[in-house]
Amino acid sequence: MVVLLCLLGFSSAFPYKKIKVFVIETPDQVLPGVKQIAVLDFEGENDLGRNFADYMISQLLVSDRGITEISGGLFRSNKEGRTLQDGAFTNVFNVIERSRMMEVVEEQKLGAMGLLDASQAAQLGQILGVQALVMGNISYTHKDNRFQEKRTYRGKDKKTYTKLVPCLERTVTVTVRARIISAENGQIVGVKEASRSNTDKKCEADIGNVTPLEQMADDLARSVSNEVVDYLAPRFVLEEFEFEKLKADDFKDVGDDAAEMAENLDVDGAYAIYKTIYDEDPYNPKVMYNLGILEEVVGNFDAAKGYYEMATQLKSDEKKYKKALDRLDKKLAYLEQLSQLGVELAGREWSQEKVDLSEQKVEIKGGSDERFPIYQQPQGGSTVVAQVPGGLLFKVLAVEGDWYLIELLGGKSGYVHKDQAKIK
Repeated sequence: MVVLLCLLGFSSAFPYKKIKVFVIETPDQVLPGVKQIAVLDFEGENDLGRNFADYMISQLLVSDRGITEISGGLFRSNKEGRTLQDGAFTNVFNVIERSRMMEVVEEQKLGAMGLLDASQAAQLGQILGVQALVMGNISYTHKDNRFQEKRTYRGKDKKTYTKLVPCLERTVTVTVRARIISAENGQIVGVKEASRSNTDKKCEADIGNVTPLEQMADDLARSVSNEVVDYLAPRFVLEEFEFEKLKADDFKDVGDDAAEMAENLDVDGAYAIYKTIYDEDPYNPKVMYNLGILEEVVGNFDAAKGYYEMATQLKSDEKKYKKALDRLDKKLAYLEQLSQLGVELAGREWSQEKVDLSEQKVEIKGGSDERFPIYQQPQGGSTVVAQVPGGLLFKVLAVEGDWYLIELLGGKSGYVHKDQAKIK
């Protein structure tokens, strides 16, 4: 009994359905009115400064910078990262090509791009027709640490021995100092410093294969360029929201279906169910909170805040509701900043069609040329009452755990597992 209670208590702590989406985030330094910029070669050893500028330019041209695959976790494959914010993009600047910059530098006899001062940079910017220029310097330091490590091995006599082997550990640190210069007056309108370090270690015969200094420095320059670009341009970041599980018997199963839809990014289907529940039960803070999440992930921040406020009024001691309100205040504030960068979130207009909660339908997954078993009881080993093709829709008569009881042709009924069907 004690073990059972512990398990029940532990299971209640399991997370519920979550939605993971990428949302746009404003940069640290917003540059109002800046539409065209030039990234000059940074001052640096060998080609490091030029390479760093190239890495920055490449990142500034990416429209969905920051969106990556989402880890599926243990035993699950990764998912494609997505944003649900229509109108969001990260390539907010037109970046002048290097060839054009070099042409002007040579014509004006300004010297090497990486050695220009602020006034020369402003002069270059005015000729190029840009509003701002990014320039600076990049350097690296390194430390090689030689030492010995113990290794154990088994001899021919099957005894275990210990020996010391030589090792080399190389640590490289790259530091960049970037300045944003106004082309109008040569004033510094932004400064960003960043650094990254990396270590490579090899022992015994592999000592000679330690990564060369220049390669480690260049790899770090590529990595740290993202941090500098984040300073002046928006990016996408991954956000995760956990829905509230509805406990009322009338809505528990359909609430689970809505949360599962949202988890699979079918936010329109999830919204239709939650909104129908809300219309029938308008004083349910959990439904309000879930609707707030859906409004938030698509960029309808005012509507999201409204739902969060109502949920907080009904349950003022719920910390997650207060946290959601604080989060929305910040997002509403940065809408103006995004607008200054030319990013206008379109939001989403939801369908006002209500869902008949008493007459749900499921679609059998799979192709029409395949046949899938429908069982007499909600268990896989029971009698098969029908073999139905994939793609067909069936009315849901009841939901029992992980099984749908569906209405078949000829007045029959049977059970299909939730893994083999999806709510429509």
